[in-house]
Amino acid sequence: MYLNILKKLMPVLFVIGITVSAVSGPAMAAAELASHRAFYSVSMAPDSGSSTIAGVDGAMTMSLEKTCDGWIFTQDMSTVITLQDGSDVKQTALFTSWESLDGMSYRFASRFATGNGQSMVRGNANLNPEGDGEAHYIEPTEVRVVLPQGTLFPVSHTAWVIDEAELGSRSASRVVFTGTEELEPELVNAFIGNPVEADAHEFSGIDDLGSTRGWPLTMAFHSMASQSGVPSFEMWALQLDNGIAPSLRMNFGEFATVMTVKRLERLETPACG
Repeated sequence: MYLNILKKLMPVLFVIGITVSAVSGPAMAAAELASHRAFYSVSMAPDSGSSTIAGVDGAMTMSLEKTCDGWIFTQDMSTVITLQDGSDVKQTALFTSWESLDGMSYRFASRFATGNGQSMVRGNANLNPEGDGEAHYIEPTEVRVVLPQGTLFPVSHTAWVIDEAELGSRSASRVVFTGTEELEPELVNAFIGNPVEADAHEFSGIDDLGSTRGWPLTMAFHSMASQSGVPSFEMWALQLDNGIAPSLRMNFGEFATVMTVKRLERLETPACG
């Protein structure tokens, strides 16, 4: 449903992994992610052809900041969805999370608003050395969710995709837990395209943060409980080797949105003892 567009966008860290049966817990990735803040435009894809939605216009700010004990991820989005009858639906969404540097602990919180309605999600999750674990939702209701062996949290998964792309992997699957209102981890099936060198993509001129190589990724997200094999959500991204994704396309079935980075800022990394 189009009114859930922002909920499905949380969080947008672009991830793949290695075969689920071959892994246990998180491991230190070789990829070096850049602490940064990115500003995106949000619009409806020209080829959407929706029968109910005439347009999407908005902006998103996304930041990834390394601290002495973890990563802070924030995503703040505001959009106006114009329906074919000319009426507008305004939506805002804010997601923030903290993930430990070793990828074993995770905290998350989000707030979504549409018109006069608002919903909140908040909780935490932990993994065991064996790679399984548990998530604890505090809001909107108290729920405990089992995390299967091989689960990764978003930042660990982002670093892993880059490692796998560097190794030449072309497809992979991994269980990812983000802490969205679906109250469950998701299976992410991903396909990695050929490397795109820094001078071959249109974002090379946006500061030195955008002047690096990357890979086109096509990803399908599946509910762990689904038996149909049909993804609940699909997306495409250009993933750079420093963790930045300057271009995205998200397919919601009836329509798709395009997000394009307009400005990048480097965030300082603290000196830790």
